[in-house]
Amino acid sequence: MTSPFKQTRTWGTWIALTCLPVLGQAANYFKWDMVELPVSSGASCGNGSPYRFFVNRTPFTSKTIVIFEGGGACYGQNACQYKDGFLGAINPNGIPTDYMTNLVPSLPNTAGTTIGVFNSALLGNITPFAARLNPTKVQTQSWNMVYVPYCTGDVYTGNKVAVYNDADPAHPLSYFHRGDVNTQFVAGWLKNNMPRPTRLLVAGFSAGAVGATAQYPVIRNALNPARSALLADSGPLFDAPRDASPTVAPSVPLYNKVRQAWGLDGPDGVVQRLLKQYPGAGGDVNNLGSLNTALARVFPQDRIGFTLTQSDKLFSAFAYDNFFPEIKAGATIQQRDALRLRKWRQEIGPWLEAMHPYPNIGYYIPYSRDSVLKSHTTTMLTFNNTEIPEAGFDSINSFVDNLIDGTGATIRAFEQSHTLRQPLADAVSEYLANLIFSAVGL
Repeated sequence: MTSPFKQTRTWGTWIALTCLPVLGQAANYFKWDMVELPVSSGASCGNGSPYRFFVNRTPFTSKTIVIFEGGGACYGQNACQYKDGFLGAINPNGIPTDYMTNLVPSLPNTAGTTIGVFNSALLGNITPFAARLNPTKVQTQSWNMVYVPYCTGDVYTGNKVAVYNDADPAHPLSYFHRGDVNTQFVAGWLKNNMPRPTRLLVAGFSAGAVGATAQYPVIRNALNPARSALLADSGPLFDAPRDASPTVAPSVPLYNKVRQAWGLDGPDGVVQRLLKQYPGAGGDVNNLGSLNTALARVFPQDRIGFTLTQSDKLFSAFAYDNFFPEIKAGATIQQRDALRLRKWRQEIGPWLEAMHPYPNIGYYIPYSRDSVLKSHTTTMLTFNNTEIPEAGFDSINSFVDNLIDGTGATIRAFEQSHTLRQPLADAVSEYLANLIFSAVGL
């Protein structure tokens, strides 16, 4: 198949795109302005529609947060049209122009698509990092905010037009995995239209955490901040060499699948681009997890922060269900969750061990957060129920401040005790989540 996108860009095209003004008038303060990248640039959502991102500025500071949105991923026909429920790729119909202001769910019109809040503009308002006012107070609420929506199904790493026909061979789907391309244009726009920050936080949750990790260099280099940090929430790149046994590194089958589906290893792929840009960083082309420590070496003055829960039953479902038949064969959701978490916790140990020698890497890992999405994410909705009492932390906010402020030792907190904070509330939440997840085949 021939892509409608031009593969080469002239300097004139680059300058025109990266210097595009915010659509409409001049930038407004304290409101979300939309920036649209024309499809002629090579940037797009998965369905080929224009890619849009959003900027909320303040005149009082140059400090900036760039937020990568979460929302599943895909490497097949149904999932890329959000027909596989919670684990599919959100925003299959692209990003609406009012994405950050319309609180009414923008549901897809594709027949058979699972309806859910995660396929709506609500995602643009689902983290305290994207709000000026929120019950959860975080210092970035007074900063410039850049919200990078997710609509390519490739955790912001793709550079490939894929054709999927696994669900309906008679009607193949052409899908534009352009996450890596989009992010490079976002970075170019920021370089030309935003002040140099005294502080920068690049943050992402779920799929956006993978994107924030993979795209940290391009955002950081574009803005050239005086001080910078990464916060990747619940989207880990585990230590999983390409040729490792799945029994040793359970994420290997997934990683090898998406390498091909999203074009990660291609000549224009994110893996080759990073290796060429940082040849001495020690990144291993055969181990996507080596990016974590490569960032620590390339940016030794920055703080690199990771957070997740030890009981994440959602991300682990995406990582393992399609590759380990025994999980789907589980008779109950409790049995399936137990199998998922056994593999999940198996991978956390080597992941932390690989990062241990680097003092600028921090982590914050509660045992569970059952009140939210089956313990998936620590920074969505609020920061409630993220405490690690044994370490003296009443929420993840202390970890966030430690990353941003860059003073004192980098926090490394791993909860050893498994005490339930709100047994009744967590039990009710887990019961309701299980009903929903079982209904969609999880």
